[in-house]
Amino acid sequence: MAWPRHTSIADTHEFIAFSEAEWRRWPAGPLVLESRTDGALIGTSGLDFETAYRASTGYIFAASYWGRGLATEALLAVADHADRLGVRRLHAHCHVGHAASARVLERAGFLREGTLRQFLVFPNLGNPEPQDVYCYARIR
Repeated sequence: MAWPRHTSIADTHEFIAFSEAEWRRWPAGPLVLESRTDGALIGTSGLDFETAYRASTGYIFAASYWGRGLATEALLAVADHADRLGVRRLHAHCHVGHAASARVLERAGFLREGTLRQFLVFPNLGNPEPQDVYCYARIR
């Protein structure tokens, strides 16, 4: 992910304030994903609007929920919601070394448009340098 893990309650409060502001400004924003069985917080996804017709998306899940098809399910639901909101271009980035994320994006109907060189810093990888990412998009 392209942001550092929360290491304090203050980090989480900042994220909640950011999320509330996005939902006030746009017709959608960050989403919390919970387990159907016990309601536990298992990840996040959502829409990050850039214009009324263009947004980015992504997802993150707790490691214990990886490999269950939940990322594809969440991404398809977010993409369908974006369609209903009139988003014409929905895009996402993934690290070139993360093949599982690339497969999820492709299963959800996103097409790889190319590689963006030295585009994003991934603070949790321990390398402060911008990394290459694949750019995927789903056009309505």
